[in-house]
Amino acid sequence: MKKTTRIVCALTLLFTVCLGTTLRAEQQTWTSDQQAVIDALKNGPIGIEKNFDRWADGYASHWSYWRVGDRTVRPKDEHMALVRAYIDAGNTPVSFELEPIDVIVRGDAAMVRFIATETLLSADGEARIVRYASATMLSRETGDWKVLASNLVYLDDD
Repeated sequence: MKKTTRIVCALTLLFTVCLGTTLRAEQQTWTSDQQAVIDALKNGPIGIEKNFDRWADGYASHWSYWRVGDRTVRPKDEHMALVRAYIDAGNTPVSFELEPIDVIVRGDAAMVRFIATETLLSADGEARIVRYASATMLSRETGDWKVLASNLVYLDDD
């Protein structure tokens, strides 16, 4: 992707996120449906090193990951294998902050726009902070919200 296109995309996202933050600041409470969707996401990867399968079960079987700007999406099996290898190498998520910007619920489908900050601790004790903005789609399956698609832009990426 050309650098100019990347900059325009980043500025557009930044403007949208800033506008969304203003709107969120005005919202005092979430509906029970919105809160249920937020609750499905609020812990992020915390505890993944203790129970990977439980964490992975929060994702629909046909879930996919798309890093905004890439030409392909990553299917669940491929992504989960990469995450498992990362965790098995001794990396541990030690904190996760979710800032919901907007939550849209329509029946058994939902979309959440949010900013997340993860702190990861490597096997040698080095901390790494990862910040990203996401538009994540969820579907309600047998009463539980499952992540259906994750679209991310890493905010501190060069």
